[in-house]
Amino acid sequence: MVDCTFTVPGETHPKRRWPVVCLSIGLALAVSGCGIKTEVKVPVAPKVAAARTATMQEMLAALQAYDSRIASLASPSLKLSLTTGKAESGKLTQYHNAGGYILLRRPDSILLNILAPIANTSILTLLSVGDQFEVFSPRENKVYVGRNSAREFDLEGNTEMSAFSARPIHIFEAILPQSLGLDRPGIRLTRTEEQDAEAKYYVLTVLQDTGGLELRSLRRLWIERSQMVVAKEETFSETGQLAGVYRYSQFAPYSDVLLPGSIRIERPLDGYSLDLQFRSWRVNPDLPEDAFALKLPDKVERIVLKEKGRSE
Repeated sequence: MVDCTFTVPGETHPKRRWPVVCLSIGLALAVSGCGIKTEVKVPVAPKVAAARTATMQEMLAALQAYDSRIASLASPSLKLSLTTGKAESGKLTQYHNAGGYILLRRPDSILLNILAPIANTSILTLLSVGDQFEVFSPRENKVYVGRNSAREFDLEGNTEMSAFSARPIHIFEAILPQSLGLDRPGIRLTRTEEQDAEAKYYVLTVLQDTGGLELRSLRRLWIERSQMVVAKEETFSETGQLAGVYRYSQFAPYSDVLLPGSIRIERPLDGYSLDLQFRSWRVNPDLPEDAFALKLPDKVERIVLKEKGRSE
């Protein structure tokens, strides 16, 4: 080995030049061909390899085209799993693999009928038009009425009706997202790029100019670049808290539109998460007006839910 010590005048102890030693070792290994350096082929994920490029204008045009192509949707067969409760409470309630069907029509109408396994009878129906929603429980013969904009409801010990945390409008906005609202004053956009083991993404952040130094975050969208579809979206409250996280996967074409076969909805402020699995989609079905009206039995008990504040 090369002697890589030196002595500074006036000092009695030699100092070692460790970088020189390391360099000497590296050169020796390279020259000797000891086989320590190897090249390993790493498989590239298909979506990473197929990632496309797009300008901001092209992405906005694609999002606008998606909105304009879909006026209504229907899925005749779906599976859902619901988890309610906030993590900090130390207690969660889970409902697994219920069946059902769903109807949606812009601008804000949704009907979700949840069916019992095997019996295939309705156990809960959620209807929402505008700000008002209704939840019908056939077993109790009760229909609960409330507003989507309410922060929380006083259920007076009714622990079975945890579906009130899963507002129908949240489900509607996850499946048929609102437009970015670029025509509103003070809206700003930023674009960044991200990548994980599976895909590459363009990340669009929608900001609101507050008139001061601070910009308020409204939404963040991850656009998967091989299919140019929204793979994930985050929404934020007026105070900047994370209000919603929506994840989309298993896309398939329906009437020249790519639609997800799986959607996961997380609402941390509302205390629930919802997993939806869709067997198929019908794009722009002709839905009559009475499709978004509950057919209630006689003598059903109607309960107006008491509110505990406005929603974020």
